[in-house]
Amino acid sequence: MEKISKSGAKAQRMSNIELLRIITALGVIILHYNNANLGGGFKFVEGNANKIVLAFFQACFICAVNLFILISGYFMRHSQKRDLLKPIELIGQLVILEGIFLCINELPNGEALTLEKALSYFKPGYWFVFVYVALYLISPYINIVWEKLTKDGKKVLMAIMIGLFAIYPMIIDMFSYISKIEMTGTTTVGLDGAQAGYTIVNFALMYIIGLFLRDKDEAGEENTKKNSKTVLLLILNILVILIWSIVDLTVFNRGTALIPAWNYYNPFVITEAILFFTLFKNLKIKHNPVINLLATASFPSYLIHMNLLKYFGIENMVKGNPGLLILHIIGCAVAIYIISFIINFIYGLIFNPLIRLIGKRWTKNRKYEA
Repeated sequence: MEKISKSGAKAQRMSNIELLRIITALGVIILHYNNANLGGGFKFVEGNANKIVLAFFQACFICAVNLFILISGYFMRHSQKRDLLKPIELIGQLVILEGIFLCINELPNGEALTLEKALSYFKPGYWFVFVYVALYLISPYINIVWEKLTKDGKKVLMAIMIGLFAIYPMIIDMFSYISKIEMTGTTTVGLDGAQAGYTIVNFALMYIIGLFLRDKDEAGEENTKKNSKTVLLLILNILVILIWSIVDLTVFNRGTALIPAWNYYNPFVITEAILFFTLFKNLKIKHNPVINLLATASFPSYLIHMNLLKYFGIENMVKGNPGLLILHIIGCAVAIYIISFIINFIYGLIFNPLIRLIGKRWTKNRKYEA
């Protein structure tokens, strides 16, 4: 693993973490393959064997969003400067790409394009973009507060946040599911509950976990467990999530939106993200330009892939042979990622010169420091 300066600068991008970014992006694609409202996997699936296949992949990758935020916290630990052009560029890329897909999908129909139809291309699937932008803008101030805390103070803050925003919401949700008593208004996140962790609160928690892990590494307290032990803990953690979700799916016949095992604030999902990060951080991978190049599409693939899922025949596959379903899920994720990489490459050829020009014109005002 290449060394990183406390300023956050890297001599070269760390290929082990870039590989993790790629796997995280593939995981997001698989989660949306399964999603009843996006790819439709859990909406159309037939047979318990196929449900278990989908649940297995769900258990393996449900931590993908948490992991992405954890990585951000780890590598932004010592950086107080933020470039305002980056969130603008990100949202601009979302608008342009979705605008293109909107034209491709809707204009051939010959129907009048309504504002509601246009906005449907930006919600709710892209909630992550807007919450991430919010976190990006406030993160320097989180860093400042974190820096001022003592070592013990950091541990206390971590314990309080995990207790308030992970353990307590899970207890409330489990009680609600078991008792069938509505518990709205009793959680620590908001009136509508913890919202399965799709909130800035969970993002802030994962970001701070990233800060905590970075501090441990810099203090020489790196995890001394061998990778084999980390893998074992990760497998056990995934099994807990898998068994939990299978029981809900097959025994209690819960809808997928009601399965607490897949909530982002679930302590097991948070632990899964930490274990994945620890495993890949400790991998000894030399600088690999191919991995680093492919990883440039890890975030853009999120903006692109939801428009491609419908072309992969998911409805038919989740009703068929479980073995073929496994191959289809993996193949679909890889194919969509490669297509996203190509689209992002073309996008860069067209728009990067404009972005660089705007950046030069806006140099004095585009950055701020907390």
